[in-house]
Amino acid sequence: MIKKIISGLCFFVICIAPVFADSAPITDKEIKEIEKFFNSYINSANTYKDNFIDHYAKDAKIERVVIKPDGTKEKVEIPMKRYIKELKLGRKTAKLVRYKNFYTNKKYEKIGDDEYKITSMRIPFKDKKGLSAEFKVIKTPKGFKISEETMETNVQRFLSEK
Repeated sequence: MIKKIISGLCFFVICIAPVFADSAPITDKEIKEIEKFFNSYINSANTYKDNFIDHYAKDAKIERVVIKPDGTKEKVEIPMKRYIKELKLGRKTAKLVRYKNFYTNKKYEKIGDDEYKITSMRIPFKDKKGLSAEFKVIKTPKGFKISEETMETNVQRFLSEK
């Protein structure tokens, strides 16, 4: 009787456990694909290309984590429509001052069948320290797209424009 219970339990665990397990580990091929996409995103941003916005899903969630002068943080969600408008307005000024972001300590992780997470340190224009940045990327029929972007920032105006 106990053998039947144990064998039944083992069968249950073997059959059901994969349902609760995390996604398969990311492969070298997937890392290369995601890395290529992310490098394209960085290059488009740093060279002020028109196709920069094409790296985002139409309904992407954009979030800035504003670091206040007292060290506390406040999250601000930016609607995609506003984000696109601000990118277009700021692009000329950014190009004039040669604003660029550099990304270090990049890590790639598979979080779903066609979903990945990129974490890194973003080093903005003339910054020495760096700020955390996280991207969720989905694979679509049109290629990879950023579905969520969360970045720390010291720019306080995001708080007044909520």
